[in-house]
Order: sequence, then structure tokens, then C-alpha cells
Amino acid sequence: MTPARRKGKIAGDIARIQPGGGTEIFPALDAAYQDISVVQARKKHVILLTDGKAPTAGIRDVVQAMAAESITVTSVGLGGDVDDALLAMIKDVGGGRFHKVPDPASLPKIFTTETEVVSRQAAQEDWFQVKQSGPAGFLAGVDIGSSPYLHGYVSTRMKPPPAQEILVAPNGEPILARWRVGLGWTIAWTSDVKNRWAVEWLRWGGFGQFFGQLSREHMRVKHRREFDLRTEVNSGEVRAYIDAFDASERFENGLDSVLTVVGPMPSQEKRDLVMQQVAPGRYETSFLLDRYGSFLLRAEHRRSTEDGKKTAVAVSYGHINNPYPPEFSRFEPDKATLARIAEATGGRVDPAPTQVFDAGGEKIEYHEALWPRLVGAAVALFLLDLLLRRVRIFDRKVLPKTLPALRRS
Repeated sequence: MTPARRKGKIAGDIARIQPGGGTEIFPALDAAYQDISVVQARKKHVILLTDGKAPTAGIRDVVQAMAAESITVTSVGLGGDVDDALLAMIKDVGGGRFHKVPDPASLPKIFTTETEVVSRQAAQEDWFQVKQSGPAGFLAGVDIGSSPYLHGYVSTRMKPPPAQEILVAPNGEPILARWRVGLGWTIAWTSDVKNRWAVEWLRWGGFGQFFGQLSREHMRVKHRREFDLRTEVNSGEVRAYIDAFDASERFENGLDSVLTVVGPMPSQEKRDLVMQQVAPGRYETSFLLDRYGSFLLRAEHRRSTEDGKKTAVAVSYGHINNPYPPEFSRFEPDKATLARIAEATGGRVDPAPTQVFDAGGEKIEYHEALWPRLVGAAVALFLLDLLLRRVRIFDRKVLPKTLPALRRS
């Protein structure tokens, strides 16, 4: 690491670099990480100049480690045949930028731009007028060209498509952008809406129209109405009901309403209950809470058409709890109640183990069949007899006595 004011030393070090060998990105990034991680600096930034034709093992890991310590990494691909995927990955993980430079003469401008981007403050305070850079439906009837000046904004950069840039500053940085997230929208407005940076906008006649149309276009659109679902619990029985009204505040009659009870959570057991119409616009049903826990309620309201089909009209949501008895929440024994039980039944409170298992002189008589034991003994004797008959344990040889030789007289 060398201070930038030592231009002669830096130029001499660069002049001593000799061409040769292959491209090794990982050792270079690792050396940069080791050197810059111990430096005390407000901003830490690394610029990787390469063609990207190198082994990729370990590169993502070291860039992630650098990003974890707020060290940003920008990749500059030099030449006509660079590894765009690798350098783009380094840019995305390292939080920097990716510049593809076919002409080496453009390098000084790239490095100067990087230095300006990294060194400047995030908050840019200067009078400027926004410009529209992309189409947007909510700008209908709003003359952005006549909008007053803003006094500042937070410097940011655009995400890749499908992010859409709508308003920009004169230097091209985004002021208003949006992009799809799931079924909804995310909007980024980099200035403010109070009397600091947007003090002139607060007096602008199109201020309310601009932000009103912006909010309405991006808020959630309900495709079906929602009826409020109310519940009452009495002696373990739940009564669920809804009051259905149309857009003109008139009763919705003749609906086919079904209540689905899910639970107790986290199980997904379901019960479907038909909600009967008991009064103009009122539908209700009841069920027993036979288990403890939390239950989710969802009611579907449909209307039958002339051709016999059912179309969805509205939906209702609810939630109900059946808590465990209070005794389950206590860990201390109820000694007073236990003492009354022992007194009423003639027992003892907290007896010793010997008293608990003391038979008190009583005996229990019971009958047990003995034939299995006798059968087992007979089998054992049979096998022993078979062993003695078939196997010669003591193999003794009995020899006949020899008679003495006869002598002749």
C-alpha cells in the first residue's frame, strides 16, 4: 500500500512489471484483501484489471469476504475476448461496477471515473431539475418539465433490468426508479419530501397529483371484496358470522358461503362448514372447539349464475384461539387442593416412597398355569436321555482275563 501522492514511486513500480506467465486472479485479489483490510480508511475500493481468462476457484469466496468488510470491488475487462460472466459475478458480489474496455486508451478515463464515484459523498446537495428517462402511466397529466428544482439527493446506481428508471438527475443518476417484486412493486425515490431538499416541490401545484398517482398505481389492487368475519365463543362453541353489503351499501342476499376452519396450528387439518343466511345480508355458522390451540378461519362467498356456475363474490378472514387451561401454565403444585383431596379420600399428603409402596399386610392371590414349566422339564429330560443313550461319555475297554499256560507234568 502506497499513498497516491508518491507518484514517482508508483510509476517506477509499474514500469518494472514485465509481461509473461498466465493470469491468476485469486492470488492478486487475496493479496489486495490482506493489504487493504488492515488500512484505516473511510472508503476501501479495489479495481481488478484483467481479461478474466483465469482459474475461478476461490474468487467468489475472497470477494464475499471483502464485501463483508465493506471493501468494494470493480472489475475492468480489457480486450475483445473477456470472461463477461466471471467479471460480472465479481461486480455483483463485490458491490462495484463492471467496465468492458476493448481499447486500452480508455483505461485512464475508467480509473478516473471510479475514483470520483468512490470518493464523493453519498448525499449530493445541489440545485437541479429532474428529467424523465422512462415511461410511466402515473405521470399522465403531470408536467415534469415544469417541476421546480430539487436541492439534493442520495447518490445511487440502477439495478439491472427489469428495474425501470423513470426520473434522473442531470448527471444520469436515478432519482425515481421501480421494479417488480413478486406480485407487487418496489419504488425508490432518492430525494426527500420535506422542506430540506424538496422545499420547492412542496409549493409546486403538481406535488399532490404526482405522489397521489404514484401511490395509487403501485398500491395493492384487491380483485375481490372482503367481508368482515366476526366470532363469538360461548362455553366452547364458536359462532362465526358476516354481514354482506354490496358497493351501494345494500344487503347481499342469496350467497353460497362456506367457512373453512384450519387448525389447530401448526397442523393443516381442515373443516368446511356451510354458512346459512339467517337475516338480510347476514350469514352464520357454529362449531365446537374440541381441541386447544390456534385456528385460522377463511370464508368463500359465491353467487350462482343463470347457467348454474358459481362466481366468487368476496372472501373473509379470521382467527381464533382456544387457550389451554390455566393449570397448564403453572409449574408449582397446588398443595392446598391436593391436601383437600387427600383429606376427603382418607389419604396422605406427600408420603415417603416406602409408604406409597407399602402393601399394608394385604396379599394378592392369583392363579398361574404350571404346565409350561412341566413341558419344558420333560423336553430337557428327553434330550438328556437321548444324549446318554447315543453318546459314549466314558469309553472303557473291558479285556478278558488271560488263563495261565498249562504245564505238563
